[in-house]
Amino acid sequence: MFRAVVRPRMLGLLTLALVFCAGCVVAGLWQWGVAQDRGTKSMQDDSNRPVASLNSVLRPQQQFPDDGSLEPVRFKGHYAPDGQVLVSGRVLHGTHGYWVVTPVVVDGTGARIPVVRGFVAKPSQATAPSTELVTVTGALAPGEAPSSGDSPRGQLTTVDLPALLTHWGGNIYNGFVFLTDERPAQHTAGVQPFPPPRPGDGGLNLVNAGYALQWWSFAAFAIFIYFRELRREAHPELRAGEAAPDNRAGDSPAINNETEGSHV
Repeated sequence: MFRAVVRPRMLGLLTLALVFCAGCVVAGLWQWGVAQDRGTKSMQDDSNRPVASLNSVLRPQQQFPDDGSLEPVRFKGHYAPDGQVLVSGRVLHGTHGYWVVTPVVVDGTGARIPVVRGFVAKPSQATAPSTELVTVTGALAPGEAPSSGDSPRGQLTTVDLPALLTHWGGNIYNGFVFLTDERPAQHTAGVQPFPPPRPGDGGLNLVNAGYALQWWSFAAFAIFIYFRELRREAHPELRAGEAAPDNRAGDSPAINNETEGSHV
């Protein structure tokens, strides 16, 4: 194998592969840095966005806007405690538990929007809010993937909007809200505030991250090609084995002609 490495052809191929891989790695690192920078910028932009009226951003049954994720919104309405559900598999400060999700019937539309009012470690801690008029401020988010069907009654594994629509009936907003403030405050004991996620906390711009992975995959492919050629250089019989089927195919017409001539 070592003799094959130091042959001029393989040394040239190795040099070419190393230069190509270095370029791919540098380009991938650059794209990864861009992905991180844009993720941080997204966090800064979201934190400075003004609070908008919910209905100016999203209407009932309207498709969730492309730029609506974590949009700060405010609306008036009243909680519907009979529709409250728990979303399992959530973590707050290292404690596993549940999101407390309660629908708010929004004034002016009568449609319901799920509101993540907070977090509880045990289902028994999820006290219900009152039904008085309340002004809710929070961060808008799109619905999550479908929930698995093996959850206890009154629980889901995700904020599954179609499942909530089936449970609640009527009209629903195609999104949910992480509660950041409510007036008047409900003071429901046992329900801890759950802050909205921040996209810049270790977040990435997925497009540029994809470009970075693409460049690194090119480098990995170049390494594969080099070692494949090195193996073939060190074992010439592999090339002969690859060429043998073509030779046999080329000989078959002559054999057939000779066979036909023997019958004449």
